[in-house]
Amino acid sequence: MPHSTSSLMRATTWVTLVLGTVYAVTLVPGVRPTPGYHAGIDWWLNMTVDGLVILVLVLRCAFDRRDRLAWLFMTAGLVTAFAASTAYFAYYRDLDPIPSPSWADAGWVLFYALLAIGLVLRLRARARRMPFSLSLDGLIAGLTAAALAETFVDGAQVPLGDDGVAGVTAAYPIADLLLLALAVAALAILGVGVGWSWWLLCASFVTFFVTDATYAGLVARDAYAGGQPVDLGWLLARLLLAGAALASLRRTEARPVDLEGVSVLALPGVCGLAVLGLLSYGIHAEVSPLAALMALTAGVLMVGRTALTFQELRRLTEDRQRALSERLVEIQDDERARIAADVHDDSIQALAAVDLRLGALRNRLRHRAPGEAAAVEIVMDAVHGASVRLRHLLFELETPVLDASLTDGLRDAAVQVFEDSDVAWSVEDRGEAPLPQQTRVSAYRIAREAMVNARKHAEARRVTVTVDATERGVEVHVVDDGRGVGHAASARSGGRHSGVVAMRDRALASGGWWRSELGPDGVGTAVSFFLPMSSAGAADASRTAPQSAGEQVADEVRRAGHADDEMALQARAQQRGEVAGDGPLEQVGRPTGSQHGRPRRKVRLR
Repeated sequence: MPHSTSSLMRATTWVTLVLGTVYAVTLVPGVRPTPGYHAGIDWWLNMTVDGLVILVLVLRCAFDRRDRLAWLFMTAGLVTAFAASTAYFAYYRDLDPIPSPSWADAGWVLFYALLAIGLVLRLRARARRMPFSLSLDGLIAGLTAAALAETFVDGAQVPLGDDGVAGVTAAYPIADLLLLALAVAALAILGVGVGWSWWLLCASFVTFFVTDATYAGLVARDAYAGGQPVDLGWLLARLLLAGAALASLRRTEARPVDLEGVSVLALPGVCGLAVLGLLSYGIHAEVSPLAALMALTAGVLMVGRTALTFQELRRLTEDRQRALSERLVEIQDDERARIAADVHDDSIQALAAVDLRLGALRNRLRHRAPGEAAAVEIVMDAVHGASVRLRHLLFELETPVLDASLTDGLRDAAVQVFEDSDVAWSVEDRGEAPLPQQTRVSAYRIAREAMVNARKHAEARRVTVTVDATERGVEVHVVDDGRGVGHAASARSGGRHSGVVAMRDRALASGGWWRSELGPDGVGTAVSFFLPMSSAGAADASRTAPQSAGEQVADEVRRAGHADDEMALQARAQQRGEVAGDGPLEQVGRPTGSQHGRPRRKVRLR
């Protein structure tokens, strides 16, 4: 805010407070020379303070665009009340009898309506992203407070059905109850940490209600006269409204929405008890039809709110379970990548170095001790077999779907699983919707385990994998023509090597389903599962994160089982006798201990 603007706002505020304080002092009993109405005080001074309050709201609307429409409506409400008061004191007050309804009544009633619209607009802008259940909480709390006030607050009763009662007479208490209900509803929706602006605004509305109810009670007893302390309530309500406008210029109003635990049922529970108490009171005493209607409406809304609460809690539990599952998948994948990187950089490289040295030793012994060379050849075969097994382990540890589609990853897995077998396999893609990484990883692990079971336990001749990815999630079917579910179940009884439990638990933890049944025509086994895609996962799937050049190089260097691995090529060349046997053996292997050729860092294996 510019300095000149801030100075003007500050000066207007101070003048308003000073004149408002002066007028408040004149309302204290015994201060005025003579009790009753004084035009110089109750008209000129009071209306000057009202005009300054309007000026404060106008400056607020001009200097800050946030919630401008809402504050414009409330400013318009003050203007209509100012015009109505001017018309009353300048014209209607001297008439006998005073006509009702009049243009002054229209202005005052419109004042309440415009204030209510302003609060609703501001509340709508603030609570737009909050759950619908909070809006129900506010509506229930507002109706309950209005029903209790209409029953037990003197002067707040709505004279519906009374003979000779004009419509405008009933409009005032209805408008007051509306302000009270909106104030309570706003605090119920936004909570105690809503900020000073909202607290002052709601306090202003409640003060208007209390003052009007007190005034109505005095008028009903014919005990009201101008210049009484009750007039202080209207002054205070306007000053609170100006304070709310000034506090709204601050940018520190924020409150997180908390829907955890039983606290979400506290407010509806309290309102429910209040409604039951009011209805029970109606059995022994008279309760107005309007109060009974508001209480009954609040009770009906509470039933719906309770059902919505349990639905939200169930959804929250499911979301947390899914988030935990995704986190576990991520942790498992990171652990697999770390183990694979350690095996690739340490164990496989060490075996390659041993293989290379053994090849050099074998070449030296070919002419000096042929018998010993044959023994070295046997050791080399064992080392080479261990290296091959470790490379197969690396392929099981790696997750190819991190940077590839699920279908491509399953094709790579099928090539490895059914290698050196006569199993015919196919991977079909029926849906092309993008999937988030966690969903791809979980589906890949489950489908790969099903393919492993088909080879190891079902003795299948053909395996068909079908992937159907939609916006809802991914459904995968792994069908084989092996021995079927019955044989697989008997094979599982001896241990957990089939991974059926792991497949089912992973699918259920992701919020989906898993089943295993007989294949088509009762032949073989059909494993099917579905993994849903959450809204956060859909947003993640829609984003693409290309790798940087440095990450691609690192991945290619550390890729498990890479065919261009330098140490592996040297080992194979040594086995074929293509490396000179008299070379220095100490420079063949990689450095050990803390002297690594490059710093060890976490790199995903693709």
